[in-house]
Amino acid sequence: MTSDTLIGLLEQRSEQALGELDSAYGAYCRAIARNILKNEEDAEECVSDAYLSVWNAIPPARPDHFKAWLGAIVRNAALRRRRQNAAVDALREELSEALPDRGSVDGAIEARALGEAVSAFLRAQRPEVRTAFLRRYWYADSLEAVALRMGWSVSKTKSALFRLRKQLKNYLMKEELWHE
Repeated sequence: MTSDTLIGLLEQRSEQALGELDSAYGAYCRAIARNILKNEEDAEECVSDAYLSVWNAIPPARPDHFKAWLGAIVRNAALRRRRQNAAVDALREELSEALPDRGSVDGAIEARALGEAVSAFLRAQRPEVRTAFLRRYWYADSLEAVALRMGWSVSKTKSALFRLRKQLKNYLMKEELWHE
């Protein structure tokens, strides 16, 4: 089923939409939630919460990139559910040297500018480095999982991510989005 067809079912409030949503994207959603929550039951609950959010958002929302939009909803739901999760805290710690404190980002306009700058920075990177960064910091994959996916050693993965975080910080400083 295409995402347009699925969105159409959601707009019609068809109960079939939730079954089709799970059939088409359930494994994807559970993988994101499981990587963040590290608990199968929590991941299932998180995916159910995300499906409810999708149900409530469409209409009026009609996302152009449904899978990415859905992934963001699941990811945000999982992060909200487990703010104290040690793995997420460790990822935040890793990225803290490359991103400014939330307290230093005043308002939605600066937050949006920061997001756009990070996206522009990542688009300018080699595809494999960009993929490693996203797998680690968006999907919360372990270093070992990123290394395996990339065909790299764990040491190479750590080094590549360290260099990329340093480059990101320098880029954000140049864009005046990082203030020391």
